[in-house]
Amino acid sequence: MEHHRLRKYRGPETWARVRQAYIAGESAPSVARRFDVGLANLRRRAIIEGWTRKTYARQIDLKPIRGGADEWDGGLERLVETGQIRPMDPHQALRETVRLAAGLLSRGKTEEATALLRAATALQKLRWTAG
Repeated sequence: MEHHRLRKYRGPETWARVRQAYIAGESAPSVARRFDVGLANLRRRAIIEGWTRKTYARQIDLKPIRGGADEWDGGLERLVETGQIRPMDPHQALRETVRLAAGLLSRGKTEEATALLRAATALQKLRWTAG
């Protein structure tokens, strides 16, 4: 008797949610477990379809920072100057982040909300140590 492995098929809705979670910062192994997709398939799709974090950083004209501030290309300042994003009071930004995270939680997007709150916490710590 031969045993054949069952193939998993995940529809476009599942892959769209996988893509959102991965781009939001959740690790590939965590996303693969949560959506029951193969880790190799996730990574292959991310590269082929261009939804890696590096690709998204390039789309908004920012270099991924690896080595430090010398790699910064000023893309964020250009976005502020052109009005695509606006500066915000740090307290207002934290309130807005918590509001967005609450909205994500209410829609069952726990991982995305957690990633957002972690980023806000890290920025707040940087603000306190720098100022």
